[in-house]
Amino acid sequence: MTNARTRTGLLAAAALAGVLGLTGCGGDDDTAAPAAESPASTTPDSQPPASDPQPSASESGGEDKDAAPATEADSGSADAGLPRSDCTAPGLKVALVAKGSDMNSAYYDLQVTNTGGRCAVRGYAGLSLLDGGGKQIGKPATRSEDGHGVGNVVLDKGDSAHAVVKTPGEGVTGGDCAAKPAKIKVYAPGNTEAVTSTGTAGIRVCGGTLTVGPLSTAFPG
Repeated sequence: MTNARTRTGLLAAAALAGVLGLTGCGGDDDTAAPAAESPASTTPDSQPPASDPQPSASESGGEDKDAAPATEADSGSADAGLPRSDCTAPGLKVALVAKGSDMNSAYYDLQVTNTGGRCAVRGYAGLSLLDGGGKQIGKPATRSEDGHGVGNVVLDKGDSAHAVVKTPGEGVTGGDCAAKPAKIKVYAPGNTEAVTSTGTAGIRVCGGTLTVGPLSTAFPG
């Protein structure tokens, strides 16, 4: 009987020791768990901060805009300051100057003078003769090749372009001549507005023929 109680007591003690041993192992597992989580807790620190400034498209565009004026400045050319056929009627005055005659023709210098800013003429002027009432006498002048040929004539203020005006002499036509005009009417190249002047130089158109050459820098010598 005593032996049975003794064995029962030993078994109970052994069972209690086993329970305590299991409890001790479970405690070790609980304390180890945080160590396993620690690597995950450092993950956010390894990412770049969301507030780090990044270059934007608008900032890059700003640099391109700053470069634009240089491109505009480079667009000029060596001929940029050379005007071409841009003299207009309000800035011009005109006149005929007698240049003598030969056996067959009488010659006049049509002078187109710039009274404004720098400009240029190129080609032929339109020329008509008017009576005292403003009515056209005969036909407008037709074009000829008399003179220095067609070219760009740059005029500063006070400069003149010149064209050869010619009509047959009275002796060639047997005195078939029109009345002397009171005015001349001139269209500069590229203009639709005319310039008039009383500077006629006493011209008389004979044989119904009046010609004008291209504008040039000087009257032929």
